[in-house]
Amino acid sequence: MYNMRVLNCKALEGLLSMTEVVECVEKAYDLYSSDKAGLWPVIFHEFEPGIRDMDIKSGYLEGAGLFGLKIVGYAADNPMKLKAPALSGLVMVMSIETGQPLGLVDGMTITNLRTGAAGAVGAKWLARKDSQKALILGTGAQGRAQLEGLITVLPELNSVTAASMDPEMDRIYVEEMSARFPGLSIRSVPWEKIGEPASISDIIVTCTPSREGFLKKAWIKPGTHINAIGADMTLKQEVEPSLVASALIFVDSKTQTLHHGESHHAFEQGLIREESVTEIGKVLAEENKGRRSEEDITLFDATGMALQDIITADLALRRAIEKDLGTVIQM
Repeated sequence: MYNMRVLNCKALEGLLSMTEVVECVEKAYDLYSSDKAGLWPVIFHEFEPGIRDMDIKSGYLEGAGLFGLKIVGYAADNPMKLKAPALSGLVMVMSIETGQPLGLVDGMTITNLRTGAAGAVGAKWLARKDSQKALILGTGAQGRAQLEGLITVLPELNSVTAASMDPEMDRIYVEEMSARFPGLSIRSVPWEKIGEPASISDIIVTCTPSREGFLKKAWIKPGTHINAIGADMTLKQEVEPSLVASALIFVDSKTQTLHHGESHHAFEQGLIREESVTEIGKVLAEENKGRRSEEDITLFDATGMALQDIITADLALRRAIEKDLGTVIQM
């Protein structure tokens, strides 16, 4: 018999800071790119294309003594029919040493935290240090997490423009984020007018479910950094392939991104080669310089790895033990 701790979204509230999660994600990238962690193939299935699907991402971190998985389900009509989120899921954390489960954690809270932290890592290591203006394309939960990540690592950031295809979501986003970050100037623009803020932004974040590249090469000025977050499956796309090809490309996992990340569209069209892509872990280990000049356009293609979820959920479980939070189940 053994004990397993379960953390729901309420137990996770305020348990981890974005700074701590950034450190977790950096460790995951470092272990992965130094062959001390690995991924197993992603399982994805569509029950109703564009309406209901699921995916399972899994992996191991020998350098942290952990393995596990995240399972996510998507039902597009949940908000309307059930007044419930379209996405839900769980993260299972296991011990390599004992082979036993350490805990089960709400997957969406962990996903938002670690994906926001992934964007923060990309900006921290690849954006210009004096970056002041950001454009966030996507004003859902991930648009919020991405802004929190940027604020954590870019002290000079002072202006944020946001946009999506839903003006009401944009209005709520600006209202909520302005209250949360009163030192920032935050505004929204209509989706059809994103070219203007894109042309003057130092950092651009794409975090939408788009299946067509909308961010155009012609809009982007020298020195811009792009965090491409939304394209985590083969059919998803946010960035024009010619823009990807014009940038210095950094990724979380070369295997994943060339197969189903933002980069894979340019790769399939022959615009980039496998050698065009560098894992961010190599930058963290100082095996690659990353940005080479103030004029470089850099792009971080983040498909999301189970390693990020596992190591972040493990920290949450350890903190929960210290604070006696969650529910302990005897198995």
